[in-house]
Amino acid sequence: MARMQQTAVALDGAALAAAAEDRPAPQAAAAALPDQRQGWLLVAGLAVVLCVIFGTTISALGLFTLPITADLQCSHEQAARMATAFMLSMTLSMPLAGWLLDRLAPRPVMTAGSVLAALGYLLAAGSPDIDRLTLALALAGIGVGASTYVPAMTLASRWMAPARQGLAFGILLAGAAIGGVIFPNLLTRLIGEFGWRSVMQLIAGLILLVCVPLLLWLARLPAAPAAASSHATQALPGHAVGQVLRMPRYWLWIAMQLLLTMSGVGIYISLVACLVAAGYSAQTASGWYAGVGAASLAGNFLFGALSQRVSARTILLCGNAIGIAGLLCLLLAQHPAWGLAALAVFTLSWGTTFNLVNQLAPLLLVEAVGQRNFGSLLGIGNLLGGLGAAFGPAAVGYLVDATGSYAPALLLCAALAAVASVPIALQRRSVA
Repeated sequence: MARMQQTAVALDGAALAAAAEDRPAPQAAAAALPDQRQGWLLVAGLAVVLCVIFGTTISALGLFTLPITADLQCSHEQAARMATAFMLSMTLSMPLAGWLLDRLAPRPVMTAGSVLAALGYLLAAGSPDIDRLTLALALAGIGVGASTYVPAMTLASRWMAPARQGLAFGILLAGAAIGGVIFPNLLTRLIGEFGWRSVMQLIAGLILLVCVPLLLWLARLPAAPAAASSHATQALPGHAVGQVLRMPRYWLWIAMQLLLTMSGVGIYISLVACLVAAGYSAQTASGWYAGVGAASLAGNFLFGALSQRVSARTILLCGNAIGIAGLLCLLLAQHPAWGLAALAVFTLSWGTTFNLVNQLAPLLLVEAVGQRNFGSLLGIGNLLGGLGAAFGPAAVGYLVDATGSYAPALLLCAALAAVASVPIALQRRSVA
């Protein structure tokens, strides 16, 4: 592994040296940091947006699987395709959103995305079959991708001081985790009482009433210095997109995201159905599902604060090992004596660590290539990583249909996370 890391470092250095002549001259004086109080206000507001949108969409997709399967008479694999379509369209929209945010004001981009997400859920609520439902959720995924992760991380990286970015990213993802705590039990009860179609309409209304006004108010870049030129973007520290695409370090970063996201999303989306298959009631399963969200919330704050003292690579490497051990405990969920204890260990260990890649990958990217073109590079990385990860739920559904058990799918997800340890270990800090 040491030889692989030396090779990657050498290739990174060659790519940067070849592009050194094209790099803009450094500024005589560093621009003043944006108002950090305004930055924290922005982070808090965007955390609320992520809480509502992620909490009611991606965090709740697994809750709709069983009622939709029963209502529309479709297979587990067909039902899993709606999550795949959502994830796929969400990741496809991320590079465009990042590119726009590097060049345009964020308010119209993010607001239009949230409106599109609401429209997708309204159309899904009226879908008569699984195919049209899948298309509607794909439309919603485009809106979610344009209004949440990449835009929020890009804005936080522009507003917050470098030493505080890890904590800011953690707060943003804590907002998403709070949504994972608040909404699963609530939506499960509402689905049981009013049906999944009415709940999807409710989700659309909540996005329109809460997220759209917040984004219209808060989504903006910090004011540029008075002397800023038309080349302000090039003046930011970092490298051009073409330079970064020639760096092996960037592709290792993408591989890390691909493997960890495929594993994490595959488990998270199927967790409720997995626990129901193990003999738990839907309400109990959604309670454990919410427990994972609560553990993720704690992990966001804990590891966000820790990132100010410990390198992101070290945190992610150790956290991944803890998560793999917790994931293996899920195999014992139906054990008559050890089932509850195994679930508790899974919730605490995997729950606190499975979202670390989303929290620390942007920090690793900033450390590697700087803020210049950060939105575009984060979007490209999430696209390439997410294209594979979008098939995680479908792969789990296929294995369950083929084997009649969740054990092979759980072992596959654990193996993917284990392989991800290699690109994590090869990450390093470089001068942007």
